[in-house]
Amino acid sequence: MDRIAVVGVGPGPGNFLLPAAREAIAGADILAGGPRHLEPYRESGKELLSLEGSLDAFLDRLEEKRNTGKVALLLSGDPCFYSLLGKLGTRFAPEEMEVVPGVSSFQVLFARLGIQWNGTETASLHGRPLDDALKYLREDRGTLFLLDRKNTGPAVAAFLKDRGFPDRPAVLAENLGYPEERILRTTLFGLAGEGQVGELALLLLGPGSLPPGSLGVLPDEWFVRAPGVPLSKAACRALVTSLLHPLDGQAVLEIGAGSGGITVELGRRTGTGTVFAVERSADALAAARKNAERAGCLPVRFVGGQAPEALASLPRCTRVVVGGHGGAVEAVIEAAWEKLLPGGRLLATANMPSTADRAWKALKSLGSRPEVLHIAPSSSAEAGGSWMLTAANPVFLVYADRNADKDGSDHEHN
Repeated sequence: MDRIAVVGVGPGPGNFLLPAAREAIAGADILAGGPRHLEPYRESGKELLSLEGSLDAFLDRLEEKRNTGKVALLLSGDPCFYSLLGKLGTRFAPEEMEVVPGVSSFQVLFARLGIQWNGTETASLHGRPLDDALKYLREDRGTLFLLDRKNTGPAVAAFLKDRGFPDRPAVLAENLGYPEERILRTTLFGLAGEGQVGELALLLLGPGSLPPGSLGVLPDEWFVRAPGVPLSKAACRALVTSLLHPLDGQAVLEIGAGSGGITVELGRRTGTGTVFAVERSADALAAARKNAERAGCLPVRFVGGQAPEALASLPRCTRVVVGGHGGAVEAVIEAAWEKLLPGGRLLATANMPSTADRAWKALKSLGSRPEVLHIAPSSSAEAGGSWMLTAANPVFLVYADRNADKDGSDHEHN
């Protein structure tokens, strides 16, 4: 049985079809793909299998056709960039497919603009929540979005404007490679008021400032509080996120979310990663959820329950924060350590020296080299025509890296 040829046909009606793709198409008995991809081959004499209706049903027919001839599946752009190839991988083994790369529409856009694309964030909003756009905007680099009929350029721009993003350069590209190709150079705010919407669109946003509320850590008074539920102070939250840097793309486990102070700061920095926030108190969990929603922290998944039992179903992570332990310091840290992947870092916060000592000894017994940072922050308050310092409760931060000694050598966890 022949392998399925998964062929990138580039954007447009064939102008960017590579020689290897032409060869794969010419050698196929059956061509499969979307109607616009099959249109040029209506008179080819080949059997055509159109991708319409249920995707699973289409893949079933594709598998059946493999028994009758050589199949080539035609996909837009490059199959290795946000395409049906991922879904195909759940049905067919890699050795059952021959992937023929193609020119992606985003490559054509950057060529049209005469600029390099290396360093640009790339993401797809095709069939995805509009909120996903928040994960990819950066101050220091551009972001390219693949769009669909719902998440259009004007819709994305209006959404970001409403979320407080300052204006930044924007390029909207539609129908690249087709006669009706359009490239609109504008700004985020200008695009938000654009009425005309085309098909097959890309949106390139340039570097730009983030909303003011995205800078630093949120002030203590911003957070919704529940009676009797603690909130870590701004200085503590800033140091915790700094000691866990980098957070973007990481899987983070937080035990004892409280009001969600640290949860929110982790969620704001994790980007495409995930934060698993465990909390036993229903009141605290409600406050933490509310704060995460207000901050737009999409990567946060809340888990109600008592540690260590509540950790059983959670995946292993690269960062762990222990903010609450219910008195069972050693048991919670040991369970959290088991969830920490090699090379990851565990950090425990403590208000009492005795608790910090127990955390340090627990981490030491697990074969790590724990360190302790004691912070006693003070912040300014106006006093007459000047200012004075107001002290906050001191906090101990106890942290250790798994399988990494200070000299950089690895050691085994027994």
